[in-house]
Amino acid sequence: MQFKKEFDIDREFFTEKPKVHLKRKLALKVFLFVLFITFALLCYFAFSYSFNPGFKSADVNGETVSLKDAQSFFFDAVRYYDDGNYEKALEYFNKQIEIVDDPDAYSYIAKIYLEENNTALAIEYFKKALQFKPDMFDANYELGKIYYSLNDFKNASKYLTLASSERIDNVEVLSLTAESYRQSGRADDAVKLFEKILEIEPTSAFANIKTGEIYFQRLQYKKASRYFEDALFVSYNEEAAMMLAKCYFELGSLDEAISIANDILVQNKDNKQAQSLKRAAEYKKGLSQAQGEKIAQTEEKNDVQNEQINVPDPNIVKAYVKEIEMSIKLNWTPPVGSNLKKATVKFTVNKEGELVSNVIYLSSGLMEFDKSVLDAIEMSKPFPPLPDSLNRDTLDIIFTFDYNVNP
Repeated sequence: MQFKKEFDIDREFFTEKPKVHLKRKLALKVFLFVLFITFALLCYFAFSYSFNPGFKSADVNGETVSLKDAQSFFFDAVRYYDDGNYEKALEYFNKQIEIVDDPDAYSYIAKIYLEENNTALAIEYFKKALQFKPDMFDANYELGKIYYSLNDFKNASKYLTLASSERIDNVEVLSLTAESYRQSGRADDAVKLFEKILEIEPTSAFANIKTGEIYFQRLQYKKASRYFEDALFVSYNEEAAMMLAKCYFELGSLDEAISIANDILVQNKDNKQAQSLKRAAEYKKGLSQAQGEKIAQTEEKNDVQNEQINVPDPNIVKAYVKEIEMSIKLNWTPPVGSNLKKATVKFTVNKEGELVSNVIYLSSGLMEFDKSVLDAIEMSKPFPPLPDSLNRDTLDIIFTFDYNVNP
């Protein structure tokens, strides 16, 4: 009996266990079902209402509207925008942002104001878009372009850097970013970016020319010439040709400088830079050829006296330059929007007061500005003859033209 009793207890134990197991399985199934339903609902809401988390209900024209209404407003606004109905587009975008702060809506509103030439409001709304999405390409790129057009190259660089980080292979974006670096004085950063552009697009005339200009301004004429040559190898570009001629002139390769100046004048006979550079190169070439003989003859007369004569009196030079300065100033008309630009020009006047050469020494980076500088000097000729007391055949004069400073 003892054995049977124990057996009965054991059998009871074995019959109870499956019941507990079934309950656990049922509970697990219910839990998984609830979890699945919850997940499905979350996915539905995430898919249906793909806006910023800061959504809310709002009262618009006396009616309570929800996030779903905001989505509808957005789609209607985009449709009006694509149709060119900016008034309606603004109405619906504003309805949307009363419910939800959406960076895309702010960006669209900014583009509308940009189309309407309301730059201040365009900047304001692009910045609002960036408050919610700092890496938004459109807003950063458009702000960079706006500030660049306003000659605010520091702010342009800031936003274009962010834009270019999102479009690392976009040559147009990289080019504008590099140029904003160059204009804001970040030449090293500009060179790196221009060289990156040339890795992507080796035939980019723009990148070759701008890189060459940076090296030219650093007086690295040999290195600069290689970039201008590469630009011209792809296709003829008058700007690149002119810069290459200047490089050859500074390197003392006068025949090459004259040859390129002649090629430019065949294409554009009115190019004053080419005319001036050609005159300067021919004059310098003729001067160098006669220099040895002239010095020898002069030394035979009186070496000591000639050394004293060849040193110009600073006061006489200063008085002469002051005499022509006002004339140049009156003839200079800087282009609109060039208040942050400056350029240095080197021109040569001979004994009779004739203009021998007139060359941009350091470019402003703006073709219209450089041209206005050269035109001012051309319009001021003929200059007064050099004072006899200078005992010189020519006088080199260097002026820096700055919108905010007298030349």
